[in-house]
Amino acid sequence: MRKDVLIIGGGATGAGIARDLALRGVDCLLLDMGDFCHGASGGNHGLLHSGGRYVVKDPGSAAECAVENTVLKRIAPFCIEDTGGLFVSLPEDDPLFADRFKDACRSTGVPTEEIGAEEATSSEPGLNPLAVRCFRVPDGSVDPFSLVQANICDAREAGALALNHCAVTGMTVEDGRIVRVDVQDRRGRLSSPIVPEVVVNASGAWVADVAGLAACTARAGLDQGSMLVTYGRQCRHVINRLREPSNGDIAVPSHTSTVLGTTSRPARSPDDSAVTREDVDFLLRETSALLPSLRGCRIVRAYGGVRPLLGGNGREASRSFSITRGDAVDNLVSVAGGKLTTYRLMAEKVSDTVCDMLGNSSGCRTHLEALGPPADVEGGSIALARLRRKYGRMASSISTSDTRVICSCEQVLRSEVTAVLKTGDALTLADVMRRTRAGMGYCQGLDCTLSVLELMMQGAKMDPLLALREFLREREHGISQASGDQLRQGLLREHVLNGVYGMGEME
Repeated sequence: MRKDVLIIGGGATGAGIARDLALRGVDCLLLDMGDFCHGASGGNHGLLHSGGRYVVKDPGSAAECAVENTVLKRIAPFCIEDTGGLFVSLPEDDPLFADRFKDACRSTGVPTEEIGAEEATSSEPGLNPLAVRCFRVPDGSVDPFSLVQANICDAREAGALALNHCAVTGMTVEDGRIVRVDVQDRRGRLSSPIVPEVVVNASGAWVADVAGLAACTARAGLDQGSMLVTYGRQCRHVINRLREPSNGDIAVPSHTSTVLGTTSRPARSPDDSAVTREDVDFLLRETSALLPSLRGCRIVRAYGGVRPLLGGNGREASRSFSITRGDAVDNLVSVAGGKLTTYRLMAEKVSDTVCDMLGNSSGCRTHLEALGPPADVEGGSIALARLRRKYGRMASSISTSDTRVICSCEQVLRSEVTAVLKTGDALTLADVMRRTRAGMGYCQGLDCTLSVLELMMQGAKMDPLLALREFLREREHGISQASGDQLRQGLLREHVLNGVYGMGEME
């Protein structure tokens, strides 16, 4: 199969590159070894950065976030909740940092407004009443899964081919160029190797591994971050600790929960995302200093992601990004670093580089053309409005006449799962979960998993027990550190699946 461009990696950046190039008329193929958005793009806290977090230590990244925050709110409002953000200092924080923050916001273009502590606690009732100084910023909450899917859908409509569960296994280099890329397709759709003019390596934490297939190098430090999902929304705004970026200083309201984050430690590999008991205890202790209600809050899930950072690991590494050409071949472009908030900018710059290589003079359009419908469209039912906010343009393909609920925790309709299965991308239960949120709720899949599996079996040949086991293993990673009510919920699920369905016999 010949393609102008092969893009490896279906996270936000790879999906954004596919959309950008396809809109410029480039014949491109996007591959991901797992599902779209299964890596760092789906393993973050869903914070749409205003840039405030980086204004003091990483002003370049702050300025990028400030611009892209506005762009994304304009082109993808359906998957963004414009909650606003608060930066809050407590008595034990450095009293001089607030003025440094205020000045840095002004110089980097991050909109900010200082408000009194009384006004802050009035708009955010759960905030620590001992708050000293408070600043408003235009932070928001973004659904990374919906954002990536919207880019995939738009890229396909513009002519791109995007395939998940396709792992690149090898590259053949001749005369300083990649002339062949071998792929293992889990579905068997690709029957021949890929012959690309240009290869784009947007594989995130795997960027060095993919570059190595062509005997090239791509440097990025691997950094693991842990996050917690709480029961219910514990805050109205994104809450940030007003201090230099540190561990446990962000709370993000998201759907039916609140995401607390993050930690930072060097990761040994792209798969080194495990969350420890120490991570859980630390995050709860630090974030509850801002929101005291978190001290007794039920933790539904813990999860981690591995970030590819520039210039090393940890909080000292820049959150900006780099684009490099292959050192051993001339048709490989690798991109590393960045943030979910700046994915579109990264995609634009990579696409500019690729188009220069191809002699394509078309300009970028992704900052102008909407990814989905406006957040609030007049007319229609409440059910349709909810689906528009969740799925964007895909909402029109979901029946609102079938009101049967398949996941009570997240109020997912059977028709949502049916529509997702018709697209052909969902190979596993986790794939359905990423698209619909079925299984992301408080029971972590006990109530809906078997019903979703039944629908999947109607249209595909699959081993149901193998599929169920794979999904349960993935969910168990997130509740390995459970305690209290969530531990009891996990034990109930284990007893039901083992005692009623005999899953214990599958070991």
